[in-house]
Amino acid sequence: MRRGIAGSVIAREDHPTQRRERRGFALVLMVFLLFVFAASAAMAIDVSLAYVRRGELSSAADATALAGVVALGGGAAAGSVDTALHYADLNRVSGTVSLAAADVLPGTWTAGGGFVGTGSWTTGGPFAVKTTTRYTLAYIFARLFGFSTKNLTGVAVAVRGSVGSEGCVRPWAVSYQSLLDQIGGGFSALTHDLTAAEVATLKAATIANAVVMNQGDVDGAPGQMRSVQIPPGEYGAAPYQGIPTSPSASVYRSEIYEDCITLDGRLNNRPVSVDDWLEGTSGQEKGPTGQGISQLLCGNQSFNPPCLAQSLVNVAIWDRYGNSPRGFCSPCYHIKYMGVFYVTGYQGPPDNNVLGYFSSLTDPSAGGFVPKPGPIVKNALVQ
Repeated sequence: MRRGIAGSVIAREDHPTQRRERRGFALVLMVFLLFVFAASAAMAIDVSLAYVRRGELSSAADATALAGVVALGGGAAAGSVDTALHYADLNRVSGTVSLAAADVLPGTWTAGGGFVGTGSWTTGGPFAVKTTTRYTLAYIFARLFGFSTKNLTGVAVAVRGSVGSEGCVRPWAVSYQSLLDQIGGGFSALTHDLTAAEVATLKAATIANAVVMNQGDVDGAPGQMRSVQIPPGEYGAAPYQGIPTSPSASVYRSEIYEDCITLDGRLNNRPVSVDDWLEGTSGQEKGPTGQGISQLLCGNQSFNPPCLAQSLVNVAIWDRYGNSPRGFCSPCYHIKYMGVFYVTGYQGPPDNNVLGYFSSLTDPSAGGFVPKPGPIVKNALVQ
């Protein structure tokens, strides 16, 4: 820099060599950045491909686990592996079958402990199936940086259980002991849990398997079918305390036959769930029960034709009667299962019996899930 006239400052021009150096540095920087951008784009393609393949693996694992547990529950335990492999072939990953027979495992499952393998399809009481799908991803551009392949896996666990909660529940608590009596075998309601084979027997029941259900108490003890208040007096899960309503005779009668939308609206869409406690009504409601069933089957309250041969209703099935654990419901009926009962008729005084049979032919899609066999069977993915 030099000074001109009157002290003005005149900028000194750069030397030609300095200008060439800056242009050379800019060129090197541009080449470097282009390389970084190209490498990032190439890696993004490989990473995106890996995500796509992971999604396909997950879908294949879900499909194969569900297929395996359906076969298991259908009595084809030995065919669960073959069924899972068949669905793996239907759900290929990039055209490749991603499941091997050794990766289809039988077991049990709990919410706290997860999947536990039984090692056998026929012993140990398996009701869950775990599948692990596998795929080796071949990188495209990552090979330039020394990466050639990556092993990807997908894991799914499916469980065969039962519906844990249900809407459109009629105001009855039905004896679990009477359900066991339908199956036969002399089991006790307090000690016996339904097996998959017994659930299959229930599912196959028809009107020929009808049983007689007493309505109301017998000698001071709860009868086979008892009128109850809904919602529960105490829930099995929080919030623990319910607010049951003691319906009038006319409301109780309506709750037997009205459509599900009306019934659930009346009860504020409160489902009844396994481990809830239901409080009985103050009376046995024998007259309103007969009138409600007449309306359900015949469209009137006098059993005049035309009448349906049967009508399906959702009911709570109880195994114990007494005080609830937190004391909000006393005495009450403890709900062991949610079930389905086909009503076929009603015997008036002096017997006042409801006629019908248990089954499991209903849509369990709206119900919660309990990982044990029950009257309303449901297969569910839990992992």
